Amino acid sequence: MNIHYHSWKAFTECPRKFYYEYVKKATSTVQINDYFKLYGLLVEKFFELFCNNWRYKTPYMPPEEIRYKMKPLYEKIIETSTVLWGDPGCKLNADEIFEEAYNDIFTIMESMNQNYFLNTKSEVSIELKLKNRHRLTGRLDFLHKDAVCDSYSIIDGKGSMKMGKNVDVNQLLFYSLLYFFLNNRLPDEVGFFYYRYNTFVPVEIDEEKLNKFRAMISLDIKKMTSGEGYEPTPSAKSCKYCNYLIGCEKGQEAKAKRARPSKIKDLEGEGLITFSF
Repeated sequence: MNIHYHSWKAFTECPRKFYYEYVKKATSTVQINDYFKLYGLLVEKFFELFCNNWRYKTPYMPPEEIRYKMKPLYEKIIETSTVLWGDPGCKLNADEIFEEAYNDIFTIMESMNQNYFLNTKSEVSIELKLKNRHRLTGRLDFLHKDAVCDSYSIIDGKGSMKMGKNVDVNQLLFYSLLYFFLNNRLPDEVGFFYYRYNTFVPVEIDEEKLNKFRAMISLDIKKMTSGEGYEPTPSAKSCKYCNYLIGCEKGQEAKAKRARPSKIKDLEGEGLITFSF
């Protein structure tokens, strides 16, 4: 089994969700909307190509070149995404999302003296083979090397509208654990880079924190690879974005209990609440 941060996180939120998505690889039972992924996918793809390819020929990229490079990337992302533009949460159209991403990329590129990306590799894959034949893998958004100090930074890019929202420090601990075992040293710095704010926010880690995290994840890995015990553990957090909520009896019951009385009829209409006698 290939265990990565996102599959491990799914398991900690709800073992049943983990089973459906990463073991059974089941088809989603709810309608997926990729609207909120478009910005992040475009920014990440641009910097992947810039860091790994383009920067060698064009360390400084003028605005018109940035826009020219971004256009075909965005067209491909739109083509391969499922976007429900009519949903109430879709406040921007496709062109407006593109302009947001372009403006933020341009701002970051103009401040390259911060040295976040010029000496950086993007989408770096790392793998650790476990004794039980399973694998721990990670895909780092950015791995930055400071040639002067011979130091390394693991940077996770975030497209969040608000700094600190929807971030999980365990993600950086997961990547740092892999890095430690593969290189026999801690990364010198880890943190989140917020594209919309052109801001790097460091996260403190040390060997003690990493050892505690290692002990915790070791127990989870034993459960994940046991082939049993994938019972659902519904909660507001695990069910909100679960692709398998429809058809999950415990998840539906939990959602009904959390719902306000005025929402019960709506949930019944959506097929999220069913009762059998």
